[in-house]
Amino acid sequence: IHLVLWWVHAILVFGIIAAFPYTRLLHVIAGGLNLATAEKNLGRLEPVTLEELEETGKVGVERLQDLTRRQLLSLDACVSCGRCEDACPAFEAGKPLSPRDVVQDLWRSLNAVGPRMSHGEPEGPGLHGEVIKPESLWSCTTCQACTDVCPLAVDPVGLITDMRRFLIGEGALSGPPAAALQKVQRSGNPWGLPKQDRFDWAEGLEVATVLTNPEFEVLYWIGCAASYDRRAQKVARAVVKLLEIAGVNYATLGPEERCNGESARRMGDEFLFQELAGENVKTLVKYKVRKIVTHCPHCLNSFKKDYPQFGGDYEVMHHTQLLSQLVLDGSLVVDSKAKLREGKKGSITFHDPCYLARANGISEEPRRLIEAAAGPESLVEMERNRCRTACCGAGGGRMWFDDAVDERIGIGRVREAVETGAQTVAVSCPFCLTMVGDGLAASAPEIKTIDVAELLAEAIGNSKPEDAPTE
Repeated sequence: IHLVLWWVHAILVFGIIAAFPYTRLLHVIAGGLNLATAEKNLGRLEPVTLEELEETGKVGVERLQDLTRRQLLSLDACVSCGRCEDACPAFEAGKPLSPRDVVQDLWRSLNAVGPRMSHGEPEGPGLHGEVIKPESLWSCTTCQACTDVCPLAVDPVGLITDMRRFLIGEGALSGPPAAALQKVQRSGNPWGLPKQDRFDWAEGLEVATVLTNPEFEVLYWIGCAASYDRRAQKVARAVVKLLEIAGVNYATLGPEERCNGESARRMGDEFLFQELAGENVKTLVKYKVRKIVTHCPHCLNSFKKDYPQFGGDYEVMHHTQLLSQLVLDGSLVVDSKAKLREGKKGSITFHDPCYLARANGISEEPRRLIEAAAGPESLVEMERNRCRTACCGAGGGRMWFDDAVDERIGIGRVREAVETGAQTVAVSCPFCLTMVGDGLAASAPEIKTIDVAELLAEAIGNSKPEDAPTE
């Protein structure tokens, strides 16, 4: 009996071990390894070098063997629980993207051709077309919601951006987003407007530049949106007025500033981004920049997590962080009468930008400013807030896709804002200002959209910001 039981036991044990790669039990091992080796750094992308391009002759992921071992491990780790799909704003909006399907389709392809590849087949099949549709890849806003909620640290965004890089390299992107990339390369901004007009937003203000104030301590990075978009220009003017009131020793690059390339990188144009980053780093080195403040979370994330890969190490702050410090230390004092007036205007709800709250953990400072400007009782939270925020639909280059307002990815977020009953939606990102503002203008025009800096400027004495310069 003992001998029989011993052999039965041995056969069962070795049989189960042998069956691991062919059953769902594989996820137990792969998931544990993926969690143990994962470096969860939301908002960060791995660079592509010219050496890799010369060696392989292509950029990004075309076939399974172009995936890293880490990415292949994550495919086996996925248990298809659907949390990423539930969190995806593109899936919620009815776009042809499910992060779960992207991972599972790659996994099925791997299991179908992996054995043949291991027996000497030179190349696996191409992933673009039948396995992963291009429209699925372009639907992603890179908001990181799927990566953030995954219990096994699978990163669908990394897979999507790597496959986007290949499509960009093949010239597969067309229409308005492709035109935006061309304008960035030609004019230094996605609007394609003249470089000499970049400082027109400051008309009528005495804005310090690196030339007029070479001993500055903080560089205020304006960004393309506030340089050229009429609505976003008002945000930059409000921030400048607040910095002046607080006595901050700041400067701007003026007409020397250009796009930092964040949208280009998330869209997959890695080498356009590297070209822009290289030029910007040279400019920042020239003026000995060490500390940067920006009102754009995408610029913030790029300077914090992209630029160090190319020699640009800076202390980077969002404007809500700096303004919050200035309020706390008494450099900015809110007029109590102004606060009372703001409180009478009705409640305010705050929309957390993905690249501010989720990717960089900044969520309390904007709320602190809203409470300082309008009183703590004025703030009404949306159901999805802070790091669990919902995307406005502009990230990952989606800002440059020509979608109708009611077909945009962030339309669900607009409905959520309306459901709070608030009279004002406060934001802290120029992309969110546009997307949420357009959505509200179409569905609830009585609700006002405003940047936190504008709200604070209105509440501080007579420092209400002027309108942007007229055309």
